[in-house]
Amino acid sequence: MHIAFRVDGNEVIGLGHLMRCLALAQHGQGRFDKISFLVTEATQQQALKRKDWVGEIILVEDFQHNTKHVKNFCQDYKVDFLVLDGYQFTFEYRKDLFLSLKETLIVAIDDNNDVGPLFAHCIVNPNGHAPSLNYKDTEPSATYCLGSHFRILRKEFVLSDAQSKKAMSLNGRDELTIILGGADTQNLSLVIVNALAQALTHISINVITGSAYTHLRVLDEFASKSPFIHHLHNVQNVAEVFLRSRLVISAGGSTQYELQALCTPALLLIVAENQYQASKQSSEEGRACYYNILKQFDLTSLVSKVTNLWNSPETLVNMQQVNHTQAKSNGADNIFDALMKLKDESGNRCNDHL
Repeated sequence: MHIAFRVDGNEVIGLGHLMRCLALAQHGQGRFDKISFLVTEATQQQALKRKDWVGEIILVEDFQHNTKHVKNFCQDYKVDFLVLDGYQFTFEYRKDLFLSLKETLIVAIDDNNDVGPLFAHCIVNPNGHAPSLNYKDTEPSATYCLGSHFRILRKEFVLSDAQSKKAMSLNGRDELTIILGGADTQNLSLVIVNALAQALTHISINVITGSAYTHLRVLDEFASKSPFIHHLHNVQNVAEVFLRSRLVISAGGSTQYELQALCTPALLLIVAENQYQASKQSSEEGRACYYNILKQFDLTSLVSKVTNLWNSPETLVNMQQVNHTQAKSNGADNIFDALMKLKDESGNRCNDHL
């Protein structure tokens, strides 16, 4: 069995899509004979910086317009499942792959069902609001893996029973952590840590930046001036940092589910439109708070919200308890089970439902 991922991550689009595909690939090691990633050169550079990378890396070019390389690879190497994750893949690109690859099942990982027909045999959306997004209107014949039972976590976030019990306590959690994605193109990390260092003096603050972050020199210089500021770049043990954190300020992407698995209280910053619905639902269900900075970024208001949360142990403990009851760690296995069933049912896997 062969699964391939067509995904990208770089300094412009961030690393979120790449990381969730990596998480799925990690869980697929025991179920697939071959795992491949079809990526651009910029994405390859990010992948090679990971210590936990799995799968062969295949370079592709002109990803927005030309599907030839992807189609040839899937046909020549007998790819059973091709996973597409990214908003850069156009209507025409998806349609061409779907109609051309007669022996490969297309899997689309999506967030909000707002890009039109996905041209996929299976649609994966691990966000809690996914079942309400009317995917039957855009892809009526697909298999659907929607909602919290299909959340994808890298293996470091799947805890043992003993670790889960420890994660439920605020004891030993005395650090504040900021993590704003793999690229943080606006360099909000520096702006926010600067303000919080003045508001929460003598508190240990971690700033985690990803491999696509391009403002290293400025942030390193700032952190060097204080014994309480710790810049962790391209860190490979994020779970350990989260478990030491009393509160994490995170971009509202998939990291929120990693925090949930570790019962770590969080304030989710909405830095992209596709993060709004999932972050809002997390707040409504008590798993985290959220703060929308897309329309207006009021730093004073944000610092006040963080300070109030930091000094409200009851609120933080409530978040921990809700996360403990709702966290799901077997989403990847549920996705693979659905794919294997789909493969068995598809027979010769002809695209006869268009």
